[in-house]
Amino acid sequence: LTGPMPMMLWISLTIEGIIGNFADMGILLGIQLINAAISFYETTKAADAVAALKASLKPKATVKRGGEWLDMDAVNVVPGDLVLLAAGSSIPADCYVNAGEIEVDQSAMTGESLPVKFKQGDLCKMGSTVTRGETE
Repeated sequence: LTGPMPMMLWISLTIEGIIGNFADMGILLGIQLINAAISFYETTKAADAVAALKASLKPKATVKRGGEWLDMDAVNVVPGDLVLLAAGSSIPADCYVNAGEIEVDQSAMTGESLPVKFKQGDLCKMGSTVTRGETE
């Protein structure tokens, strides 16, 4: 309600009130109120969409902590946790492959077009995606 067009409508509304043309003043006030209602609806809808998108993009991790497997937000992964890396999962933090072999898509970070094989002792980088295999 503070952009150029709404400000022109407020000025016009004031002038119409000063000269006593209350019918036109009422129409301009109605336009401003409708504009405010639509703006509020659009802003609320956009904020809800952003909140839903943030919630859906929050990465999850399957972690072995204290001898049991837990599903948790990736931000809660700490050094010493054993992370399950399976095909299709995103790597929640920089971590070493303990056993087995996995293929990881690192194209977002390195630009490589093909997945890279990681074996025991190799370091997988956060943000990569496991394309084949499963390991802890």
